[in-house]
Formats: sequence, C-alpha cells, structure tokens
Amino acid sequence: MPTERRRLAIGLLIGWKVEPELLIANALVAASYDADFFYFYPAGVDEQQCRIRGHCLEQGEWVEQEFAYPDVIYDRMRRRGIKKYEDVYRKLETIPFTHTLRGMSVHKTVAYNMLRKDEELKTYLIPFQTLREAAKGLAFIHKHGRVIAKPDRGTSGKGAFTISVEGNEFEVFDQQYAHRMNETQMLEFLEMLIREKYCLQKLVTSVTKQGLPFHIRVHLAKNGQNEWVVAFCAVWISSEPHSKVTNSKHTFQMTTTWNRFLKHQFDEDVGGATEQRIHQYALRLAQFMEQQLDGRLHEIGLDLGMDADHRIQLFEVGAGVPSAMFQFVEMARPAIAYSLYVATHS
Repeated sequence: MPTERRRLAIGLLIGWKVEPELLIANALVAASYDADFFYFYPAGVDEQQCRIRGHCLEQGEWVEQEFAYPDVIYDRMRRRGIKKYEDVYRKLETIPFTHTLRGMSVHKTVAYNMLRKDEELKTYLIPFQTLREAAKGLAFIHKHGRVIAKPDRGTSGKGAFTISVEGNEFEVFDQQYAHRMNETQMLEFLEMLIREKYCLQKLVTSVTKQGLPFHIRVHLAKNGQNEWVVAFCAVWISSEPHSKVTNSKHTFQMTTTWNRFLKHQFDEDVGGATEQRIHQYALRLAQFMEQQLDGRLHEIGLDLGMDADHRIQLFEVGAGVPSAMFQFVEMARPAIAYSLYVATHS
C-alpha cells in the first residue's frame, strides 16, 4: 500500500502588520502546491516545544492555531543580524530560510558601488555621491543642477529632498513644501544630511507624455527551479508634475496596467522591445548581485526611470522587504515556489 506524502509547511515570518491581500495570496498559492501555510510574529515562537503560534486560512478566515516548526521559513521581516531581532533567528536556526542576508537591506550606495564593478551594468547608473563633506556635496549640486538627497538606508521615498540650483539660491522640496536657501544655509543643510547618512543622486527626468513623473518597479524573484524571473513590472505615476519622488507617501500616486502603459508611452505591446530591454537588464543585474552577495537573497526590487531617449536609468536597488501596489499574487507565486525549493533542497 503506497504511503501518503506528507504536506510541506511554509511559515511566513513578519514583524508587523502587512497587507491582508498579501497574506491571502501566499496562502492560496501555497494551497495550489498542496502545501500548508501560516504566518506568525516573533513572539509566537516557543523554542522549548518547537511550536509556533500563528494564523492559517480556513474557509476564507484567518484562524489562530499552534503549529509545529515548518519545513521552511519565508522571511518577510528581514532583520537578521540586527540585535533587537537576534533572538527569533536563533530560536529558528534549525529551519531553512529563504532569505539569509544580514541587515534590513543593501544600502543604496553599496549597491551602486557593487554595480560599478560590471562594465555593462554600470552604464545604467545615475551619477551619485555618498555625502561625507558638505563642500563636495555642494559641488555635486552645482555640477548637476538638480539632485535628489535621500537616506542611504531609506525606502519608499522617506526623507527624500529634491534640490535645484536657482540662480544664486537653492530650492529644496521636501515632498510637501518648497524652501529657499542661500549657499551658507545649503552648507548647513548638507552638514545635517551628513549626520543622517544621506547620499546625493542626479535628478533624472522620467516623465510620461503628459509630463507626469513616473518610475517603473521591476520585481525579480527566484522561482521553483532556483532561477531568477521577472515576477512583474508596474508603473507608479505622480499626479503632480512638481513631485518628482513618485514613491513618496506625500505624492498622490496613480497607476495603470503594464500593457496600457507600454502602449501609451512607447506604442509597444507586452513582449516588445522596451519590455525586453527591461527584462534583460533586470535579470542580468539580479544574477550579478546574487554572485556578489553569495546567493543569500531571492527577491530584488528595482526602481527604474526612462529618460527622454528611453534609456533605462537605475534609481534604486532594493534587497529588503519588497513592496507592491496591487501585484500580490504575482509576488506570491515565485516566492512560494522558491520556498518549497528551499524546503526540499536543504
């Protein structure tokens, strides 16, 4: 009589509330693979009993239960190596994790400098500067005329400023208000940003035909064959021409479907030349970063711009907790498949 195959179990580690749609998407995709799925917080781990208190989806409702340790942990908290979170990673050290990179993410300038090592990938970089000296920062601003100042560790446009040279003065826009500064005030401002570990980047004009700023989010992920794939491309558009930081919470964002964006902006279809260029570049970057980071990650988010000549410009590389507007199923599909790959190959 054949023995019944045991269902694999995936535990999703989170450190705070996440979008309900994301949790449901992961549960449904796991079910399609005949795998069990639950999500949990660090406080739910009982190291002595090797049990975890978490939530699973039953008949469309989340039910709190106690579970045995899973076969694999899909880590969406991503705080390994940070003292506050060390305990939970120690408690679960016998279980394979999908993401083993230390820290919250790769700092912006660390990623930029990493990509400088590759002759092809460095051509997509936008001029940048790690802000260490106010005078050098001021020279960078004068050289490029318009720059963006952002935290080296920041995400989602938090704390970003756009700076432009206006005659003998500077205009600083904090995503809500515009401020005028003279050179002395600018140097003082830059000194403050140095203490907060900021970097500068030339401000690239990436706008729609209507003049609205946009960026493209490319979500890369490992799949069930341990291969990088483009899970989805999405466009984020600022409804306000003066708001250049399109992923800031202060920006009223709009979006459209990827195929409509391609058709309207480039008169191309999905699978056309522009999408092919984006996919080829993104996959090349993911493979390179995996080599540089010793394969300790399985999801990467790219924020790209397109200049007036339709050249791809890299705004940021994100290796931390990925985000999406609405593409939760697209995000879950490779993540769950890769989780099961890790469970069966560890």
